Amino acid sequence: MPRLVRLVPLVLVAAALSLALGLPALAAKGGRKIDAISTAPDFAQYGVTGIAMLPVVTYDNNTKTEGQLAIFWGQKFKDTGYRWISVATTREMLKSVLGDSVVRLVREEVLKNVRVDSLRAPLLCSKLRVDAVLSLRVDQWEQLQVLWNQAGRPMTSVGLKAALVDSSGRLLWSAAGSETSEGPYHDPSTNPISVSSSNLENAPVTGQGGPPAYEEVLTKLLGRWAPLFPRAGTSGEPAR
Repeated sequence: MPRLVRLVPLVLVAAALSLALGLPALAAKGGRKIDAISTAPDFAQYGVTGIAMLPVVTYDNNTKTEGQLAIFWGQKFKDTGYRWISVATTREMLKSVLGDSVVRLVREEVLKNVRVDSLRAPLLCSKLRVDAVLSLRVDQWEQLQVLWNQAGRPMTSVGLKAALVDSSGRLLWSAAGSETSEGPYHDPSTNPISVSSSNLENAPVTGQGGPPAYEEVLTKLLGRWAPLFPRAGTSGEPAR
């Protein structure tokens, strides 16, 4: 039972921090994983109206994944009431004003710490003409396929971490969590509908479904986060 021994302390620590700091922690279905969401208690005092989304980062520099996430974030968080600066605009502004070296440095910071450095945040906010910057890191992005001769469920897993830092370098909001969705059960005894000759061998095509699309998994994960993002022009409380 070594896996359970590791998971239990994480849940207890998250719950203890939530109670001590007055911050919400969301337990996922069955207690298998959690979303840790935290908001600065004095969020409203910082007067955030404009947020620039920094380029999404992945450990393998997967530009397709980074672009996909940037689009989904914009779709889910566009109704929070802020003036959002898109990833594409942020990247171009930073390159033209601060140069490629600073863009790379910011990327390295997000890969290491999720959030940008508190001493660098004022410069970024000033050049981007916003009150805060939002960083997003991909910690998990994978799909599990089930071979034609195996039984089981294909699945797709996504894990993300995000941080909102204002122009004074203060961490105002952060989130960390994951989501896994399973596809339909694959039965190897199902009669094939055709034969594929790819990969130098013949393999039956069963017509059974594969792993869920990343869009489906992102919709669930960011759908949990968006309601817990403080709304602009309010007391800083999440939407009810």
